Amino acid sequence: MECMKTVTIQCPYCGALNDELIDCSIELPEEFVEDCEVCCSPMLIRVLSVDGAAPVVEVHRENE
Repeated sequence: MECMKTVTIQCPYCGALNDELIDCSIELPEEFVEDCEVCCSPMLIRVLSVDGAAPVVEVHRENE
């Protein structure tokens, strides 16, 4: 069964808020790169936990 949850993240470059869809069935920890919807800069997203109401994520600049 597929489980998807939405989490709001803040771009580390421009500060814009982006909604990110997280797959709850992934193996943790998981890392992937997504471009900011506003400034198009690459954000490194680390999913640390998907338990509870909202996934726990860290967002960094791609080269950090």
